[in-house]
Amino acid sequence: MARISSNTLFNFTDNIDHLVDNLKNGFYCHNTYEKLPLRNNGYRVPMACFCDIPLSLISEHFDWYGRYGIGIKRSYARKRGVKPVWYVTSENNFVKNLVNKKIDLTEYEKKYLLPYLKQYYGNQQYKDGKEKKKKFYDEREWRFIPDNSLIEVCFGSQANVETSYSKQNGERMKLDLNAIEYIIIEKETDFNRMIMELGEIASTHRKNKFENLIAKIMTAGQIERDF
Repeated sequence: MARISSNTLFNFTDNIDHLVDNLKNGFYCHNTYEKLPLRNNGYRVPMACFCDIPLSLISEHFDWYGRYGIGIKRSYARKRGVKPVWYVTSENNFVKNLVNKKIDLTEYEKKYLLPYLKQYYGNQQYKDGKEKKKKFYDEREWRFIPDNSLIEVCFGSQANVETSYSKQNGERMKLDLNAIEYIIIEKETDFNRMIMELGEIASTHRKNKFENLIAKIMTAGQIERDF
């Protein structure tokens, strides 16, 4: 029976420099504007995003988010505070109530609820720069939200990217290299760079053997061909 979820959570990026940075320093938390399904409503908060998709179904995700990634054990992610999002639609009364309250949310709602709301279906910018319709529900997203993050509530208007909240870029989610299940690179020509980088990383983390890290490497082409 085909699996529709994975014991591994994946974080993807669009270039090898970002991949190496995440391996060395932990997952980067982008200060992200998240739309909600009612018009001109959303929020902005730092987050590192993961998907719960088996490799046999990952090809479309490559197209949206990049062909470089790290897969970590779900058990480790949960211990770090990574949680699944709650997919909502415009008919959801709870979402309507949040919007009607404008910015007068309780601290609990702002910290523990709002940052995990995700629209079921909507527009997102594709790699060509144009917006396309996307069923976000298919991503089975999980999120890491740093402690003490400021949450900008944007009900009634688009988020202003120049606000002080933008300065939250740079927060990190700690990565234990022993929790890595996969290191995904785009093409075989990336191997030499990755081997060099992993040699440096292993030399500064004595508990992690270089050979073990090398064994985790797969190319996006291999995954599309064999899974």
